[in-house]
Amino acid sequence: MRFFIKLNTISALYAIALFIAIELIVNVSHISTLTGWEWDNVYFAIAVINVIGLLLSTFLFVCLTKKWTIGRKYSYLSLLLWVPYFILFFSFFPVVFPINAGVTLFPRFSLLIYGSVILYPVYIFFINLYASPLRTDYEE
Repeated sequence: MRFFIKLNTISALYAIALFIAIELIVNVSHISTLTGWEWDNVYFAIAVINVIGLLLSTFLFVCLTKKWTIGRKYSYLSLLLWVPYFILFFSFFPVVFPINAGVTLFPRFSLLIYGSVILYPVYIFFINLYASPLRTDYEE
């Protein structure tokens, strides 16, 4: 039971990390309006925040995966379990913070978001692969 809770916690953290990165990209116009910055400055700030967030979250995920799921093949279930949490976060956020009717999403953002969601399981797979210990003993 404890492993199940840890696996779901890691999966929820995976979903939160991607969700925050995508929401920053989607809400460029809101951030620009709130801060008074020009769009180019907001793009640059979001890119820096996303890169730093990716590095820090990768370090956090590797540490948590090494600590909580040592040598278990079930840790690879997080490749699938992050999806329901991501859908939950993505559907709950507009209820709490509605988007204005005049805001449109540019096509390049959609392509970036789709690419991120499609490649995210590969990222999770490599984290799990890196955090898994190598087997040196051979069972006969």
